Amino acid sequence: MIPAARPSLVNAVPAMPRDDIASRAVPFDYSFRFRLDGKVRSVSTLTISVEASFTAVSIGYGVVPEVSPVIFGPSPTPVILLAAPPAPPPPGSRIRDIRLGDLFDALEAALPSTPDIPKDMPALEAALRNGIKLNADFAALALQGNGNAVLDPASLSKLFEVVSPPAGDVQFLYALFDDGSGREFQNDPLLNIAGLGSPDGRRPFRYFARPITFAPLATIRMEIAQLTDFRGELHVSLHGYKVLGPAGAPATPRDRPQRRRGR
Repeated sequence: MIPAARPSLVNAVPAMPRDDIASRAVPFDYSFRFRLDGKVRSVSTLTISVEASFTAVSIGYGVVPEVSPVIFGPSPTPVILLAAPPAPPPPGSRIRDIRLGDLFDALEAALPSTPDIPKDMPALEAALRNGIKLNADFAALALQGNGNAVLDPASLSKLFEVVSPPAGDVQFLYALFDDGSGREFQNDPLLNIAGLGSPDGRRPFRYFARPITFAPLATIRMEIAQLTDFRGELHVSLHGYKVLGPAGAPATPRDRPQRRRGR
């Protein structure tokens, strides 16, 4: 006697209703912002929106230096012409003739009009921490003849600039917490280069080993501790998505069943 065929397990399992998470998920980012001013420790928090949970897929950061480029330059020392032209060039009109003290005086005169110099240190010190360089628009002209080219006062006044600090100079420790559940996402604060990468584009963000889902109204806390004297703004972003509406809800209003109106 031939035994009856067993029912297929696939057919035995009832079909489950398919959730439309893919159609209800929208890309979304949450961001932290820190003021880098030399403080050892800074804390920032954000609250997830009540409309939906948030799933973080990756994390990245960027920095904005405090000091913007400041264009400045010395003035040539005026001379009294005692002889008929051609007269020698005024002292300080060649790049070889510029003294360090002349640069300090010119930089101090240019800094009061710069609003983003830190207020807790002398303006000259804050600018010189990052260094100065030749203005690219006048560098070729000033270096002609091995620095013996005579420059007019207009070119001299724009010959130098204060450079912004390299973003790669910033180093800090960071730690991430879910205050609602009490979860910590590291056993010890992480170094930004080891955990996030460098801000010069080499691994500008990293993926989490597994996406992290935060419930609506959850509070995410981030703590950082500066390791270098870098001044500016630090932006840290959590990249991910949020799922709108409950499971099984239509993805868009046009998908909702329309009620028939009675005649």
